[in-house]
Amino acid sequence: MPLKNYSLLKGKASNIAIDDDESPHLEIRIEAAGVSYRVAINVRSNVSPHDLLYRKQAPFAHPFLDEFLHLPEGRTDLNNELPELVLDYVRGNFVQREAMKIAPFQRTGPDNDLRDYLEPIIREGIEDNSITFYAFGEAWGPETGEVDKYFGFTPGNGIHDIHMNQGSGGRFKGSNGVNQDGALFIHFGATNHWAAVFLAFQSQSWNTDSHTGHPLDDTLVEPGKINPLQPGVAIVAALINPTGHEDGRESVTLLNRTDADVQINGWKLIDRDERAQILVGIIEAGDTIRIALHGGAENPHLRNKGGEIRLVTPDGVVAHAISYKKHEAAREGWTTVF
Repeated sequence: MPLKNYSLLKGKASNIAIDDDESPHLEIRIEAAGVSYRVAINVRSNVSPHDLLYRKQAPFAHPFLDEFLHLPEGRTDLNNELPELVLDYVRGNFVQREAMKIAPFQRTGPDNDLRDYLEPIIREGIEDNSITFYAFGEAWGPETGEVDKYFGFTPGNGIHDIHMNQGSGGRFKGSNGVNQDGALFIHFGATNHWAAVFLAFQSQSWNTDSHTGHPLDDTLVEPGKINPLQPGVAIVAALINPTGHEDGRESVTLLNRTDADVQINGWKLIDRDERAQILVGIIEAGDTIRIALHGGAENPHLRNKGGEIRLVTPDGVVAHAISYKKHEAAREGWTTVF
């Protein structure tokens, strides 16, 4: 089942700790409206391959960031209070797997592991009170009478699963869900800019069911194997609301970002309701191709009130996925650029 308490924690960092056991985490103490919390960030996977996927985007930009500035400090139940602020790596166009890099927990040398990537920005936040942290994940507590085992405050209180929370198999399949991924956003108040940290496990599939978040059967990753990076083809535009009758007149534009031609025979465009259209053709290096959607009940449709488009390879790997809301659909006859 999905996460029970998918939440956003907003506050200031006051301390940091590293636990170096079989399931190591980087622990951050957060102060928010007079209450202490602990943010527990996975830095190593329990299953092979153990090194995580990591992406830091700085500066980070997104249309909804201004809304975060007006949120009160503390914990917000995203599903019940602010569902428009949920994160989904696969459908939300926040981060692409091919843009992430493999990052071990600790490795000799500078700037080559998760401690090197994460510790400096957290320690900067501890020193600079104008820096605010926003942690997405599953909340726990308050645990009445329980003392936090890392920072000693009471009651125990915090948030974890600060990583992608879908596409898992085996014993972790039970926490899969859509629109519940974790991440860490950081706002630098003195300069008014943002950074974002995205984490995922190499074993997770990025081709997931739109309702359950489970990996589709043909994309399960065997333990010890790495889910291959996606090809460099992206969805860059779509005609969502064509003039007049819409059925059979919608289209999706793809861009080949690579330096080699890409054959798309057998690739699919899939909508939120899992309707698929099989593609044919070649996209030349650096070029675009406009795919006309066939229309009809069995083929993908671009809903004017908001929807989703996934581009999937014949091997079942999600090459790119975007989601859009009603206000992001261009006016009638205009093409929406993503």
